Amino acid sequence: MKNIGFDELKKRADNVFCYADDCLFVSESLQCLCSAEPVRFDFSLMVFCIDGCVEWEQHNQSCVLRQQDFAVVLPGSLLAKMAVLEGSHVKVVGVSARFLQRVLRISANLWQLVRFVKFNPVKHLGSSDFEHLLHFINLISAELNADNTCYREEIMQHLFAAFILGMVSDISHCVESSVVSDADKASFPVYIFRRFMEEVSSDNGCHRSVIYYAGLLCCSPSYLSRTVKKVSGRRALNIINEYVVDRIAYELKYSDKSIKEIAMEFDFPNVSFFAKYVRKHLKTSPTDFRNKNAAGE
Repeated sequence: MKNIGFDELKKRADNVFCYADDCLFVSESLQCLCSAEPVRFDFSLMVFCIDGCVEWEQHNQSCVLRQQDFAVVLPGSLLAKMAVLEGSHVKVVGVSARFLQRVLRISANLWQLVRFVKFNPVKHLGSSDFEHLLHFINLISAELNADNTCYREEIMQHLFAAFILGMVSDISHCVESSVVSDADKASFPVYIFRRFMEEVSSDNGCHRSVIYYAGLLCCSPSYLSRTVKKVSGRRALNIINEYVVDRIAYELKYSDKSIKEIAMEFDFPNVSFFAKYVRKHLKTSPTDFRNKNAAGE
């Protein structure tokens, strides 16, 4: 397995038409990302299929993009067997975690969007929505071809920010369409389960008990546990912990906050309790987890 960051990306960019700096990347080819071995990116990647077909394996699941499809690959995702059908036309955009956090810090439902994308990486858009996003990428390409480079970096960052916010808006519509409908409420257990998942995904990892979510949904903890198990086949507490651990891991990897600050943000009584929770679920201490990821292991 090979890890690819922006430093490696800039080296590969010399061989294809693209733009790459310390936090932004745009290309009309996947050539600089293809590898004979599985690769893991430390940045977010967006692939737009204008014509043809693109496919790869992501965490052992097949991802196939056809006309007017786009995919969002989150940092840390493992990709293998990337292939592009001959004659295909694609647009590829990459942004660093730091740049993405800076652009989206005002988004209240960011973590819900991240969770949605993690399990639904490929989207299909109608012609108008797809063209709307491509418009931003074409503006970026036009700026790259412009002679005036005095404020190129600033212009590029603002164009990328506009593109990302537009893409997040389209993904938000997908999230909203997956929310429970009135017809679904006829199946009360399904309704309770979906409400439970909405509350967990929007909580930001501050609450780690079934009792808390049962209170929000006005039911008993035992009923909520039985319902979640019946609908999903999984324990409610395991689902809660999965969301919390993913959120903690993200903060440890990509934020500059101290361990103590992160523990307080997740409402742990002290650093010792936080370290015990992290060690239980990540099999290592918060400091070691952060250091290993910083070293690219």
